[in-house]
Amino acid sequence: MALTLNGTTKWSSAKELQRLGETRIGGTPARVRQIHKRIEAAIADTSKELEAYIKAHAEFIEIGNRMLQQWEQGVAFSLKAA
Repeated sequence: MALTLNGTTKWSSAKELQRLGETRIGGTPARVRQIHKRIEAAIADTSKELEAYIKAHAEFIEIGNRMLQQWEQGVAFSLKAA
């Protein structure tokens, strides 16, 4: 995660993200879950684009795969449980 939340850049838990959405943007629990689903979909779409870029640019394989791994880890930890 690029931004600090609760003093760390580690992936936040679903509970922490839910609380953030409800307190900072005043979203209802259902609205915050909807936002989580949109984020998950955006990461999936962007991952496909990144995979295509990696195939076309061999010099980007290492960092691209690391990016994909981090995104996958973040979705599994933060969004799937939401």
